[in-house]
Amino acid sequence: MEEVKLLSMWVSPFDMRLQIGLEEKGIKYEYQEENVAVNKSDLLLRMNPVYKKIPVLIHNGKPI
Repeated sequence: MEEVKLLSMWVSPFDMRLQIGLEEKGIKYEYQEENVAVNKSDLLLRMNPVYKKIPVLIHNGKPI
């Protein structure tokens, strides 16, 4: 089974675009809220080590 996870913050307009696209396509995904102003999770730092920014879309354990 394909696993999709979205790391983002609710105020991000880019996140909204991703969520709309995923919902329109009927793709089930797990949403993980990130508060990058306070603390960046280990998963975020591992999946986006260069820019360390959100949103990050993870498909089968690999960032897109």
